[in-house]
Amino acid sequence: MKTLGLIGGTSWTSTIDYYRYLNEETARRLGGLHSARLVLTSLDFADVAAAMHSGRWDDAAAILRKETQRLDAAGVDGILLCSNLLHKFYDDVCASTDRPVLHIGDALAESIKARRYTCVALLGAQPTMEEPFYRRRIQEKSGASVLTPPRADREFIDTAIFDRMCKNIYTEADRTEIKRIVSGLKLVGAEAVILGCTELPVLLKEAALPLLDSTLLHSRKAAAWACGEGCPARPCRKPEAAKAGSEEGPGVF
Repeated sequence: MKTLGLIGGTSWTSTIDYYRYLNEETARRLGGLHSARLVLTSLDFADVAAAMHSGRWDDAAAILRKETQRLDAAGVDGILLCSNLLHKFYDDVCASTDRPVLHIGDALAESIKARRYTCVALLGAQPTMEEPFYRRRIQEKSGASVLTPPRADREFIDTAIFDRMCKNIYTEADRTEIKRIVSGLKLVGAEAVILGCTELPVLLKEAALPLLDSTLLHSRKAAAWACGEGCPARPCRKPEAAKAGSEEGPGVF
């Protein structure tokens, strides 16, 4: 069994689910008393969020590179970023390791393709919804189009995530409003909705559309790989082969 390295704490409430799902899936696959071989580096999310909110994208990338190097030193076989938004820095993480980094978008695209969806909606932090680093990968690998809510709804979701959910505050008011947003996306052709922030599956268990739980799908794909099934979609690049910073540039937060 391979050892997975997790960059968690982003936020800690959803990292708990990663630990649970990875162990549950490993036990399901291997039986007996088997559990996942994991190394977790749990960063202080306030540092990363502050850097992103102030547009210090290189500082945020540097934090993630440092955590990646810690996992490398611990001898992990593969790495997971336990956050949809932080896949903005996927190439920076890849540039810091020769280990494979299992992309969350690949797990989602695989599920979308298997279910034969042609149009899905995406909910998440504003950069996840508005920048191409996440949507483009899912679209290219699944063949499905990806819709996002209107601007006011995107802003509401982002505020709910950072002002409440990342602080472990999950309210019925947020749940009701996000369900309304999902219903609106169904009316314009979405067949399912990607919960593209790892806090959203904690909040939302059912809605007007089938829910694609990014945390669960990422964990299942990673556990399958750790147990010897499949491989990452692409190997990571050598550190000298990548430029510092996100390929998308500053973007919106």
